[in-house]
Amino acid sequence: MAGMRQYQKDASNSARVPEPGSVIDIGGTRCMAEITKEMLLHGSAGRRVLSVVTLSDYYGLKQWSKLTHSPTYYQTSDEILLLKKHAAEVSNYIVPGAVIVDIGSGGLRKVMPLLDELEARKVTVFYFALDLSKEWLEESLEALQSRYTHIKCHGIWGSFTDGLGWIKKFTAGPKVFLSLGSTLCNNVIPVAARGLKLWADTMAPGDVMLLGYDCNLDERKVRESYQTSDGQFDDFIRHGMEHSNELLKRAWYKAEDWELSREAEFQTEPTALVHRFVFRATRDVKDEVLGLGIKQGERIICYESFKYPTAVLRRQFNLAGLAEKGSWKSPASDIYEFLLVKGQTGADSAQK
Repeated sequence: MAGMRQYQKDASNSARVPEPGSVIDIGGTRCMAEITKEMLLHGSAGRRVLSVVTLSDYYGLKQWSKLTHSPTYYQTSDEILLLKKHAAEVSNYIVPGAVIVDIGSGGLRKVMPLLDELEARKVTVFYFALDLSKEWLEESLEALQSRYTHIKCHGIWGSFTDGLGWIKKFTAGPKVFLSLGSTLCNNVIPVAARGLKLWADTMAPGDVMLLGYDCNLDERKVRESYQTSDGQFDDFIRHGMEHSNELLKRAWYKAEDWELSREAEFQTEPTALVHRFVFRATRDVKDEVLGLGIKQGERIICYESFKYPTAVLRRQFNLAGLAEKGSWKSPASDIYEFLLVKGQTGADSAQK
C-alpha cells in the first residue's frame, strides 16, 4: 500500500486514483477518427491499412470475445493455460502495492489466472485495464469487482498514446505492464521495436513487463484460427470497415465495392509467418471530401498478425532496451510469456 499512498501524495489531482470500479477518461475515443484517417489515406509506400481501432468499439469487442471461444482459435485458450500453469511463478515478480497496467486489455479472461493467484495470496495491487471502449470497460470491471477483494480494479479509457501519457504521471511505486494476446510487437520489426521502446522508456528500476506472444509458424493452424464455420470472423472484420464510416463521418465504404480475402505468407530476414485480412476494391472508390481515391484492384490491409519465432522477438526486446528475466511456454502450443525489465543485461535472464 505504501507505493500507492506515495503515488496519491505526489501525483496531480487529475492523475489520482478514483474509487475501485471507476473508468478514467484519459482521451476516450477522440483519437479513433484521426488514426483511421491517417492510416487509410496516408499509408507509407501506398500501403493502406485499416487500423484495429475500428474494431475496438463495444460491438467489435463483444464480437471478439465470442470469437476467442471458437474451437480453432487457440491463441486465447493456450495463453490462459500457460498463465494458469505458471501464475505462481509470475506473481512472484509482483509486489504489494504495484500498479498493473493491462495494455489493450480486450477480453479480461486472459488476465484472470494471474489476478486469481494474487487474490489467493492476499496481495493488494491496483489493476488498470486500458482500452478504447468505455462501455466494454465498465461491463468488464463490474465482473472483476465482484470477484476480487485485494485486487483494486479500474479502467483507463483511451488509446495507447493516451495511456503512455497517463502512466508518466506516476512518480512513485512499482509498475507492472501486461501485454497479453500478442498486443505489442505485432508489426514489422522497426515499427514494433519503436512502439515497445515507448513503453520501456516509462519503466523505472523495479518495474516489469509481462509480454505474451504467439510464436507459432504452422500456417494451417494459423489460417484455421482465423476462420469460423458460420463466418463470424469475416463479419467481425467487415464491422471494422463499417465502423470507419461512423468514425470518418462519411459513407465511403460500401460492401458491394469490396471483396474480402485472407493471406498467409512466410517472410525471411526476419523469419515470420504473417496472416492478414485484405479488402480488394472491385471498382474505383472515391470520396472527394476525404480526399480518398482507390483504384479497382487496390488493397486495404486489415487485422495483420505477425508470428515471430522467439529469436526474432528477442531482437525486438534488445532494440527497445529491454532485457529478459524469464520466459514460459504454453503446454498446448508455441504461445510464450516473456518477463522483461529495463536497464539490465541479458546475463541474468533465465528461461523456465
